[in-house]
Amino acid sequence: MHDYLPLFPLDVVLFPEMLLPLHIFEERYKEMIGECLQGKSVFGVLYAHGDRVERIGCTAEISQVVRRYPDGRMDLVAVGKKRFQVSFFDSQRAYLQADFEWLPDTDAEGEPSEERARRTLELFGKVCKLTGQDPEDPSREFSRQGLAFSLASRLQLTNEIRQCILEALSEDSRLELLAEHLSELVPILTSRHKLARQAGSNGHLRHE
Repeated sequence: MHDYLPLFPLDVVLFPEMLLPLHIFEERYKEMIGECLQGKSVFGVLYAHGDRVERIGCTAEISQVVRRYPDGRMDLVAVGKKRFQVSFFDSQRAYLQADFEWLPDTDAEGEPSEERARRTLELFGKVCKLTGQDPEDPSREFSRQGLAFSLASRLQLTNEIRQCILEALSEDSRLELLAEHLSELVPILTSRHKLARQAGSNGHLRHE
């Protein structure tokens, strides 16, 4: 019998090494998660929006079952593992499954451009400062594969941008996409921060 990957379509884009808290309540997913726990196997997370389910996603491994309820519901934490691409969907089970292929990077053995990585880290730091987030010293991850996923998972990005980053086939291209978005975001956040500071100074906006 062919082994298919069980799928969990969600309104979220999962990255490798990203934590994903889940509340399992539908009967079909209780069944699916129960089988994954029993077989210590992964499931695939695909971004679902409207009537569309994307074909490129990320596998998830259950790292912790936080709570089990008497009716079979579960709270758990999964962690993203490897990107995959659906070859075709199978709907023979209560939950969706897929035949799939792994989605490797074209530069899997190489390091990202130093200049691009530094530029992205700089923009990431600016956005964190403007939004009041703790950057958690992202420089410690500098020059590592997976830097773009690590940074993007900490930011409030749209799922459309996240999906583009997930689908990119090299660390350089992911960093370029992220840096491009952050460079557009910084002036918007700077303007908002300035207006908020002016409004908080005396209750009225000042025109300079």
